[in-house]
Amino acid sequence: MALVHISTTVATTPTLICAVQTGLGSVPVQINNQNAQPIFVGDATITATGAGRGTRIAANANFQLWAHGGDNIYAVSAAGTSAGDVSVLYSGN
Repeated sequence: MALVHISTTVATTPTLICAVQTGLGSVPVQINNQNAQPIFVGDATITATGAGRGTRIAANANFQLWAHGGDNIYAVSAAGTSAGDVSVLYSGN
């Protein structure tokens, strides 16, 4: 298995931050938010406010979730992040 590292920018609309490689079983996915504002993670319908809000990752914090091959992870920010402020790390093929 190879380590997969993604550095990305999160917009004010749902942004695909990780498409877990197909063919994998359950893998831990580490998400790091280096922005000064929180981001929210979830599916393609998440929002930064209201009832559709995703799971909150505080500013300068980490979050781990378990995903399966073929899963897509989205993030959104109320103000948008700077380039490379969000990183994703998991063990892939």
